[in-house]
Amino acid sequence: MTQSLGNKATFGAVWATIDRFGSMALQFIVNLVLARLLVPADFGAIGMLAIFIAVSQTLIDGGFGSALIQKKEPTQTDYSTIFYWNITFSTFLYLVLFVSAPFIAQFFNMPILSPVLRIIGLNLIITSIVAIQQTRLRKILAFRSIAITNILSYLLAGSCAILYARHGGGIWALVMMQLLYGLFSIIIFWIITRWHPSCEFSRKTMSELFGFGGYILAANLLQNICQNIQGVIIGRKFSATDTGFYSQAYKLDQITSYSIPQIIVQVMYPVYSSIQNDRERLSAMILMNVRVIAFMIFPILTLLIIIAPTLISLLYGDQWLPAVPLFRILCVGGIFVCLQNINFYGVAAVGRSKSLFVWSFYKWGFLLAALFAGTLFGINGIMWGMVLSAMNIYIVNALLVQKFIGLKFIAQLLTLIPILSAILFSGLAAYFIADLTDIHFSLTIILFAAVYILSTTGLKASREARQMFGRLIHRTNI
Repeated sequence: MTQSLGNKATFGAVWATIDRFGSMALQFIVNLVLARLLVPADFGAIGMLAIFIAVSQTLIDGGFGSALIQKKEPTQTDYSTIFYWNITFSTFLYLVLFVSAPFIAQFFNMPILSPVLRIIGLNLIITSIVAIQQTRLRKILAFRSIAITNILSYLLAGSCAILYARHGGGIWALVMMQLLYGLFSIIIFWIITRWHPSCEFSRKTMSELFGFGGYILAANLLQNICQNIQGVIIGRKFSATDTGFYSQAYKLDQITSYSIPQIIVQVMYPVYSSIQNDRERLSAMILMNVRVIAFMIFPILTLLIIIAPTLISLLYGDQWLPAVPLFRILCVGGIFVCLQNINFYGVAAVGRSKSLFVWSFYKWGFLLAALFAGTLFGINGIMWGMVLSAMNIYIVNALLVQKFIGLKFIAQLLTLIPILSAILFSGLAAYFIADLTDIHFSLTIILFAAVYILSTTGLKASREARQMFGRLIHRTNI
């Protein structure tokens, strides 16, 4: 059984990797093209609305997706019940957004936001239709179908958005991309999986799943509100252009800080749930994942801080250079962001969703306090408030893992010290040599990578990362 689970997890990781990197590559290319066709204010306007869409989508899922994955053997009735609930509730939320749109536009003093929100809000209903499809596939580690759907949908939607932007679509090109992505996902999921809901709705299912999912909902709801509240604060206090600079810096940072680690997280959560009663094995797996993620992500974040001005100018053009300091600060916070969910889902896997919910009040209250304090120092102050909050969230999640799983927080810190030491040495070497010799930024990258690889050759994290990629390559060639 262990071997079977390991094989499924490895094969799932292969396709989760393909999904994440394929989607990231497409999103990066599409965003790169659109950044040169549109103005920062267009991205800023969409960024102002992100919190309303994110909160609504969290409410639609209601934590039921996590509850279905955590449940040992969910039935067709369970899936069908949540499917109908999602559609009904998403329709209600869309009507709320539709009515609220003029008032939201007035709050930001941007009339264009009203029609934009009313159109982009339709994506709530579209997303609710495919939510259960994704949950079913994640439950059985069928990430191949998810990867094919996501990549193909984004390829089609992104192509349409670029064509529309080239013909003067402006902000509506961004709206079109989100809507078409959802519509293509519905079509492709139905073609691939052939799953259909049954004509049944169970109140018992709702009650059982909400017992676990309700706390996950509340925790995720607080998380989404607070993770997107900075967009509201920046949009209200500063201009749409400033919000656009923040939005672009945030999206670029998310690729490394969140998207890459999420490859491991989305595969490991079902695995964590399947071994939830073996605390020793679960602790070892969480600690290994912390090491591997830190080994891969920390050097990328450090390198991005060093080459940020050249990178952003090269990718997006000089009009986006004001985003550089924002991006650098977010990369510092990314050190903590990339490790948060490994601990969060470890706690969720052992059924402690209520504790995640209770501690969310502290975590997100801390974020709000840090953000509002940061406004006293301008937009950079808000960014540093996000960094302090990210560090705080990681610490809380790690302490919850210590309490409920038995993995000591100090063990996580100690396992990170050799990696951080190598990062510091490599970063300083690359920075000072590049600064003194004025070498091309591509040579800076090569220099940093060479020093980092040499300084981490004997580390356990290096061996584990090589073993993980070896298994992924082996499975891919089968």
